[in-house]
Amino acid sequence: MAFILIIETSTTICSISLSYKNILLKNINFYNLYFQHINILHFFLRKILTICNFEFLFLDAIAFNNGPGSYTSLKLGLATAKGISYALNIPLIYFNFKPALKELYNNLFILIKDKYSQYNILYFEKKRFFNINKYHLFQLIKKNLIKTFFLYTRYDLYLELYNILKLNKIKYYFINTKYFINIVYSKYKNNLFLKEKDKLYIKYNYI
Repeated sequence: MAFILIIETSTTICSISLSYKNILLKNINFYNLYFQHINILHFFLRKILTICNFEFLFLDAIAFNNGPGSYTSLKLGLATAKGISYALNIPLIYFNFKPALKELYNNLFILIKDKYSQYNILYFEKKRFFNINKYHLFQLIKKNLIKTFFLYTRYDLYLELYNILKLNKIKYYFINTKYFINIVYSKYKNNLFLKEKDKLYIKYNYI
């Protein structure tokens, strides 16, 4: 059996998925502007299990995204996942946004630095561009160089970009736990769990 609960809290988007092996059973997302994860995360954890007629005791592992992202949000995700792991005595799995998506997609995706509302790193094929601001991004979009990308950002910055994305018919995706099901299940199969000593000293990959 491999029922895995996956938690994502690195941005203003809170995402939770319940999977069986590499099959998505249910996904819930909450888009907010003010990092309200502490008020909604545990409610959504109970909600997703109730919808699936599932209980915490049936979980075989729990996974969380360790960034990059907001320090406080990552800390909350880790604390929640760690607490469930200890309470149920189940393995704890973590993954990082960049390598997880690079294994799945060869197209462009973008990371956004929340603190300064500045685009931090832009991945285009095998090239990387640092400190990309909104003007540079708009120019790339207008030149039709961007076809698809992952918007790893605060939800309010997405609202700023919405019109130009829609106008240029660009496919865009928010960070979502459903994109990480395969890599989490791969770690589960290969017993790539956080060791007890690592649970105490894991570092937050924040921006």
